[in-house]
Amino acid sequence: MGAPEKPTIGIKDIARYAGVSTGPVDKILNNRGGVSKATEAKILKAIEELGYQPNIFASRLKSAKEYRIAVLMPYATNDIPYWGQHQHGFDAAMVELRPYGIKLEMLPFSQNDVLSFKDAVSKAILGNFQGILMVPVFHDDTARLLNATARNHVPVVFFDSNISGLGQLSFIGQHSGDSGYTAAEIMGRCVPERSEILIATIKKKDDNHLHFANREAGFRTYFENKNNRLVTYENEVADEQTIAAELLDIVRSTPSLSGIFVTNDIHKLVRLLPTSLLDKRCLIGYDLIDENIDYLKKEHISFLISQQPQMQAYKGVKVLYEYLVLKKKPSAEIFVPIDIITPTNIKYYNRIELRDAVLF
Repeated sequence: MGAPEKPTIGIKDIARYAGVSTGPVDKILNNRGGVSKATEAKILKAIEELGYQPNIFASRLKSAKEYRIAVLMPYATNDIPYWGQHQHGFDAAMVELRPYGIKLEMLPFSQNDVLSFKDAVSKAILGNFQGILMVPVFHDDTARLLNATARNHVPVVFFDSNISGLGQLSFIGQHSGDSGYTAAEIMGRCVPERSEILIATIKKKDDNHLHFANREAGFRTYFENKNNRLVTYENEVADEQTIAAELLDIVRSTPSLSGIFVTNDIHKLVRLLPTSLLDKRCLIGYDLIDENIDYLKKEHISFLISQQPQMQAYKGVKVLYEYLVLKKKPSAEIFVPIDIITPTNIKYYNRIELRDAVLF
């Protein structure tokens, strides 16, 4: 004999359990605002304890509502191909969620151009969207967008990088500090004690450097009580010849240099330095772009850390769907796994089906 079916929980049941009228419950379930924090807390507690599950099919048939979600992210370029990897995650999400009225509208911008970002933000503010998924590159215009969306009760989810304290619904991405610490754990097992390690950041003037700094901070934390000396290199010069000359001088003038941790754009460093100098050292960096994969297979790069861009994109859309349609509030921070890719396991990583890669 099967288990008895659970009784259907409705608005009246939630209101009775929370000790409030049905009006505030209806506002909370339909995300319309106008409910005090105290009353909202009672209602959310009742929803959780009663195990309320909205009838999505009934609500979709009743309203046939469309949920337009703006996606603000940098467009991919030959110089920054990483941003082209998210599309697979968006596509996977839309296969599942298009029947429920979810529609994505891309508002791309140039990663290092504040005016381009400002224009995308203005389009998002004026676009009458029901949700926003974005990479918050520049603080001031991100704050401008969050101020506007707060007035209209439009949820905003950050992905890839985070700016705390702006009122976003959630952040989805890698824990930058822990990824740096993980890189240091690997480095510590690969280099001799008392040897030197280079931490390199090749950045452009207007980059959002926060996650680069957090990676470096996590890396340094691991080595606080070790006997290795850490050497830092940062450069905002666009001239690659200058960067190459400076890096070459550091490597050649540091005979006990045994490892290099690159917080971003590791392919540029490998491209600029002779492989004869790199192959003798442990080299760790980020992202499974084609150039990095090629260097990894040739063992010019020792380890790569994947930021799971497909998973970030998929989960970002899914979180907004669950919030807008299922009335499910997400965690404030959703961290993706820190995958360590080697010359050996890269062949298996590439064969993972997308749905298995993004679902967790």
